[in-house]
This record gives sequence, C-alpha cells and structure tokens, in this order.
Amino acid sequence: MKQVSKASDEGRLLEVFGAGTACVVTPVSRIFFQGKDYHIPLDPANPDSQAGPLTRRIYNTLYDIQYGDVPSKWSVVVD
Repeated sequence: MKQVSKASDEGRLLEVFGAGTACVVTPVSRIFFQGKDYHIPLDPANPDSQAGPLTRRIYNTLYDIQYGDVPSKWSVVVD
C-alpha cells in the first residue's frame, strides 16, 4: 500500500481494479488507508466512465473467454 499511496500522491496512479471469479473485474475509485482517502482516476479522458481503459479491456477479454466468444486454452466450451 506504500507504493500505491506514493504513486497517488505523485499523480502517477492510472487505474486500480480488483479481479476474481465471481466479479470478473471491478474498478476501484477510492481507497481509504491510514486515515486518508486516495481517489483513483477511473478514466481521466472520460469523467463519466465507470471504468478505465485497461479495466474495460481486461473485463471484456475475461468475459469473452468465459462465454466462449474467444478461444482460450484455459477454458473448454461445453455444448
């Protein structure tokens, strides 16, 4: 968390997301750490966006693999 808070303070933090099997990918817009709120930009190019470009890309890729829209050695489509 030291590195994340330092990057945020220096304006170098671009995106943060969590990933898992149930949620796929979830963007993080704020982290509260040691009494301070660290605001995480979701997409500076689009203030109305709910996720940044990397988060969207990873989400779309994982979603496509899960639903068999993109072939992957990590999943098998069952008819």
